[in-house]
Amino acid sequence: MKLKHLKALGLKWVILITALYPIYGAITNASLGNIFLISIVLLGITYVVGDLFILRRYGLIVTSIVDFVIPFGILYLFGQMINGIPTQTVLPAIAASSFIVAFETFFHIYMEDRVLELGPKVYERRRQLLVPKKLRVESSEELFPYEAQRKDAQKEETHDPEKE
Repeated sequence: MKLKHLKALGLKWVILITALYPIYGAITNASLGNIFLISIVLLGITYVVGDLFILRRYGLIVTSIVDFVIPFGILYLFGQMINGIPTQTVLPAIAASSFIVAFETFFHIYMEDRVLELGPKVYERRRQLLVPKKLRVESSEELFPYEAQRKDAQKEETHDPEKE
């Protein structure tokens, strides 16, 4: 495993502990061992499913939705095992999942830039996946003159006289 992924796993684990401990430790009186167990299970599942698979293909919004649904389900099941009372497991699961989504939005930006190193081509492919061609808005280069100048400068730099 690359060092980038180990750093990302460590950062994500700190985020999960920071989101889980105040809610499950203070409010529901879960033991520290249970909180560590929950965070390790959440770390494994959400990192593989959300951060490596879904984030790479669909982007931040879809990953944030998945990062709310998966932790909610896991926290609800663990809450049922710890408390056994359904009314005392729903609200802490919703609160913890909301905190996780709030913290992990910044983590997803870190993942895209530093760990997955996604380039600009990925954003175009995502746009094609999420927005049908009929619903796209056309724009000319004159709307963004600096982008057009940058593209022209790149074309001049890559001009190869031998191909002419």
